[in-house]
Amino acid sequence: MAADPEIVVVAHFTAHSGKEGELSESLQSLVEPTRAEPGCVRYELNQELEDPRCFTFTEKFRNRESLEQHRGMPHLKRLRESTGLLESRALRLHRELLPAESGSSGPEVKDQVVVIAHFTAKDGKMQELSDFLQTLVAPTRQEPGCLRYELNQDLDDPSTFTFVETFAGRAGFDAHCATTYVARLFEMLPILVEKQYIGLHRRVK
Repeated sequence: MAADPEIVVVAHFTAHSGKEGELSESLQSLVEPTRAEPGCVRYELNQELEDPRCFTFTEKFRNRESLEQHRGMPHLKRLRESTGLLESRALRLHRELLPAESGSSGPEVKDQVVVIAHFTAKDGKMQELSDFLQTLVAPTRQEPGCLRYELNQDLDDPSTFTFVETFAGRAGFDAHCATTYVARLFEMLPILVEKQYIGLHRRVK
């Protein structure tokens, strides 16, 4: 019998103006207890560079049951009960396409650049977008500055694909952006993509 698939979660939180410090503290308080959960594979908090009010968790759980257990934890309930901090929140559940070998995301380094990118296909373009995005994975993972390059498909909206990327500093990210296949990506976006979000972040914890 095949093992239950891992669940990748990308959760966006935007603080009310002036509340980003309090929200950051509240979100950081979730990290260590969540990482201690037996079903947690990854739990990382990032802050958007262009809008510091915006925070993104990049998470991975061993299976759906582990995620449901996480949702019932007291530390997560405290976040739901907090009031006055959040302007908005959005959460996406995914399955990973082309998983990397275990432990291949690279070491943790200072000044990482974390990229979260959502792409929603135009009508009738879902498979073509999926096929194209998958061609980016192998060459990017070979870049010396790439620590993680993960392509995921939204479980609730399969026409939406999400990259979770980590590069070793701005130089590693800039080298990635200078490749021919990233240039091709930006040529294809107007053809295949209805809406998109690309956010650069720093790792908070």
